Amino acid sequence: MIGLFVRDAAGLRPRAGIDVPPLVPAVETRASLVPLAVPEASAQWARWWDRALTRHEGPDRGFPAPESRFGDGEELGVLVRECFDDAVRWSSARGREYAEAMMRGGRRGHEGDLVRAVEKELGRKARPFELHVLELPVAGAVGWCVSEKRVVVSRALREDTAAYRRWLTPVIRKLA
Repeated sequence: MIGLFVRDAAGLRPRAGIDVPPLVPAVETRASLVPLAVPEASAQWARWWDRALTRHEGPDRGFPAPESRFGDGEELGVLVRECFDDAVRWSSARGREYAEAMMRGGRRGHEGDLVRAVEKELGRKARPFELHVLELPVAGAVGWCVSEKRVVVSRALREDTAAYRRWLTPVIRKLA
């Protein structure tokens, strides 16, 4: 979420493989960052984002911060350094919201229910499979298949049980 915060705060308009909508709650573009949001910073951000999504498939899981030390370029590194503390605060607040929702029992259990429904439809147990669902707090009820084992969904999609079921069932059916 740090990288997405930087993108929104700087007003970057990257052309990445997966074009993720703006964050929710919205992160306003900061006038002080706009002069630093040069085209090369957008290109560096897009390269970082595309690598970060596929990184989950390898042994080095997790999202590295989009900084120049990851080979993304100095322009992006400057933007990250300029708003890193605010990005961490924003991201931490979203983490707390997610944890509170989990404690209330919200938004969980859909995937297991979907696997059982697909098994019933197929008339057999599902083959063993691995599926990682990455939830992001972005605008709209949207989702993307990053790979056979990884999907990215918006919080809004995951909270809409019927829409999430329609979207994820074909993914599970293919894996089962």
